[in-house]
Amino acid sequence: MTRPPDALRVPRPAAGPAGPRVLLRPALMLLALTVGAVLLREFPSARHILDSPALLRAGVSGRVAFLLCGAVWCAFGLPRQALCFAGGVAYGVWEGSVLSVAATLVGCVLAFGWARWGGREAAARWLSSHDPAAASQGGGLRARVSRMDRAIQTHPFTTILTLRLLPVGSSLLLNILAGLSGARVLPFAAATALGAAPQTVVFVLLGAGAQIGGGGRIAVGCFLFAASGLLGLWLLRSVGETDRRALSSDV
Repeated sequence: MTRPPDALRVPRPAAGPAGPRVLLRPALMLLALTVGAVLLREFPSARHILDSPALLRAGVSGRVAFLLCGAVWCAFGLPRQALCFAGGVAYGVWEGSVLSVAATLVGCVLAFGWARWGGREAAARWLSSHDPAAASQGGGLRARVSRMDRAIQTHPFTTILTLRLLPVGSSLLLNILAGLSGARVLPFAAATALGAAPQTVVFVLLGAGAQIGGGGRIAVGCFLFAASGLLGLWLLRSVGETDRRALSSDV
């Protein structure tokens, strides 16, 4: 596999001592994410909206409230299952799935953009302060972050899609890692929408199936959950083999 042209790579700032401005943005980014998540948990106004099917079904305003509330919910990394379950209860399978994917996408892109603004420069300086080939070897934190950064920059759509399909992992952490890396927003958004869809449908089905006669929907949801996890594992193995071949050809 050939190395992608340099023109397609997002340039990294030159390595050097990190000044106060470089360190201020990451601090603000982490502080905002932490405070926002705590406030959403301690003051459950967003959860109250999601738990009010009558409010969510109130025409266009109810749909807008669901999208805004869901986007904020996902942007701060709160459990997306609650959002999708509420969408299934309020709107049923089809509309609930579309609205839940849309809210998830907006929230993930917001977190991606916040991480890009707050930490990209500091992360690039940290990674470029050591030799890139040496930094990608070993099992330390720098090596793991360097390999992830390399994978996301080399094939962002496949890498992000793979990690979205896996049944384990943190969506917020992936949003932040993608924002800190050189990934472009369009591949990130496309992979997020496609990768989030299977598990979204699973929990929307569970929400819709919570009503009477929903046993078949719950069974379909369990099948989709297992299928998306297996697909994610298969893609993870394929991406891993591609990365190993690319690394050996570069060295």
